[in-house]
Amino acid sequence: MHFHRGYSGLGWSWQSVAMGVAVFGVWMMLEAASDTSPVEAGLAALPYWAAGIWLFFRVAGSVITVPVAEELAFRGYLIRKLIARDFENVPLNRFTWFSFLLSPVLFGLLHNRWLAGIIAGMLFALALYRRGQLGDAVVAPLAANALIAAYVHIYAKWALWL
Repeated sequence: MHFHRGYSGLGWSWQSVAMGVAVFGVWMMLEAASDTSPVEAGLAALPYWAAGIWLFFRVAGSVITVPVAEELAFRGYLIRKLIARDFENVPLNRFTWFSFLLSPVLFGLLHNRWLAGIIAGMLFALALYRRGQLGDAVVAPLAANALIAAYVHIYAKWALWL
């Protein structure tokens, strides 16, 4: 109960899901065609049950762990730290061009697909600014990553997970 106030900004909206769908679309438009991947070769070398366990944890990490960790770091901390040293007193919906542009660039540079990552970071920041809810910034990449995971499985495009 002590930290309840700190988690009050975790609400989300359907608009943040739509933002995640838009990020998925951008990611797919910028994806280079590739049919071979070391992921596919690695999975083929594993016993069926081990491949299933690996896939389970890969999806769980991609859809749950990564969006929470990245958004707490980039939208919960960095985007506000770029505004003021005392970031905890900066409202989640406080916009500055400096923080809006630098945070997504740093976010994009952490991804193999840096241009898609920068655009995604901008859209995730917009999801945060819209209502000032950190949950919106978490749900947007959760939706995008869930769609990417589904696409990878349906179309066996394992290179998306590099």
